Amino acid sequence: MNYRLLPAATRRLRSAIALLIISVLALAPFVLIQGKASAAACTAPSTDYGTATTSVSLPAAATYRVWTRINVPDTTNNTYLLEIDGNKCYTVGGGSIATNSWVWVAHQNGNTASTIDVALAQGSRSIKLIGNKPNVKIDRLVFTSDLSCTPTGNGDNCNVPSDTSAPAVRITAPAADASVSGTVNMTATATDTVGVAKVEFYVNSSLLGSDTSSPYGVSWDTTKVPNGTQLLTAKAYDAAGNVGVDSFNVSVENGDKQAPSVPSGLSATATAYNAVTVSWKASTDNTGVKGYTIFRDGLPLADLGNVTTYKDSGLMANTTYSYKVLAFDANGNKSAASNAVSVKTPQPPFNDTEKPTKPTGLTATAASQTQIDLTWVASTDNVGVTKYDIYRATNATDKGEVIGSSQTPSFGDTNLAANTTYTYYVIAKDAAGNSSDASDRATATTNPVPKKKRTIRGVVRDQADNKRIGYASVTYTVDSTKHISQANSRGRYALQHLEPGRYNLTYRANKYYSKTLSVTLGDVTIVKDVTLQKRAQ
Repeated sequence: MNYRLLPAATRRLRSAIALLIISVLALAPFVLIQGKASAAACTAPSTDYGTATTSVSLPAAATYRVWTRINVPDTTNNTYLLEIDGNKCYTVGGGSIATNSWVWVAHQNGNTASTIDVALAQGSRSIKLIGNKPNVKIDRLVFTSDLSCTPTGNGDNCNVPSDTSAPAVRITAPAADASVSGTVNMTATATDTVGVAKVEFYVNSSLLGSDTSSPYGVSWDTTKVPNGTQLLTAKAYDAAGNVGVDSFNVSVENGDKQAPSVPSGLSATATAYNAVTVSWKASTDNTGVKGYTIFRDGLPLADLGNVTTYKDSGLMANTTYSYKVLAFDANGNKSAASNAVSVKTPQPPFNDTEKPTKPTGLTATAASQTQIDLTWVASTDNVGVTKYDIYRATNATDKGEVIGSSQTPSFGDTNLAANTTYTYYVIAKDAAGNSSDASDRATATTNPVPKKKRTIRGVVRDQADNKRIGYASVTYTVDSTKHISQANSRGRYALQHLEPGRYNLTYRANKYYSKTLSVTLGDVTIVKDVTLQKRAQ
């Protein structure tokens, strides 16, 4: 006897299996139709009422309760035979089943207390339905590990076990450490035990785009980021919210990379006791020189346009200064610096004995862990203030020492120690060397160093044979947020950007028992290799 499914019914059945999120077999309602029967565990009745054969994919090993949505003609003709994996046979139904309506049943041999509860392994299970009564109709089967659930409607309310396995994702283009330019396709493969919901693509920490269907990919305009190393990341999500991650670096190389030629013919002439004119020969470049940077005494003085002279004013009389120049183009390529030239300003043409006024309004503000910025109200002088000497002291009375000079009423003190307090004052000077009274002092503390980010990494292996387990997942919690990291095909995993502290790590892999370990992370990277025990088949 055979259950024969009409072609449309067969298509619906296969579709339900392919999209299996809950273990539901959907069949078009059918009546047993005559045909040759065959059975293994079940003995086919002498009267042929038909059979149907299919399979169901179960996401985990568990005890499943099998429910059938059935429509029976009367109280006598109300059963069928269900065979699972060719070695288990159940007479489904019997007893008090409402007639001529679709109802869910999970009992056998007419005993409502004898439910069909079957211990089944993960994976594909073969199913055969064998008719033993006339005019019995069946349209859906539900395999659920939630034994307290009774199907309603289409039976979608009874779900399979919770999905805790993260998808496996791999970036397939561009390749790791590749050099890229222009617009490139960023692609990835992703698989999951249940199904991949979407794949997100990131450049550094910025979301580039996402894709919900395979093949997964987005277009990346590399000209939107600076040249140099960029981190690419792909994150695959499943419907349960599990996340698999793959990432590596590539090198972006766009546009012009040729630097201008080194400026030549540099000369410096003192045009007054407090001014110097610097000139040089123009550089050349394949795309054109955009400008020049001029240095005085080894420090950047000004960024200029495409010119070949510069007047440096407000200098000290009777003082030697050194200058050099480099060229740059529109793409940021810079030449090497020219040779340095030195010049000495002459004595002033009169005897200036009036000192500048005292600088006022000095403020000190921490700009970072290593820099404090100073600003003040400019001094005045009968001839002109040429510079300000900046002093750094250890306290409110210490004389301190000169740490730099500025021609403007501002200064950035760099290369400082983090989380350290510094005290400053300023003295103005004119071209004749007259010094103002010292400004009032200002104090600031540099920013503290943030906590260092560290990594927990290692390899997941089989406990029995020490072979690496590919695509194992590691679950951990940071700031009450659950994170799941995916090992690669070689079983290597890395939990990056972690602050020092204690972490509970749960390792999972298909067909293995999970393991939870507590790891304390200090100021260095921890290598934590793990072995997992395989489940009995």
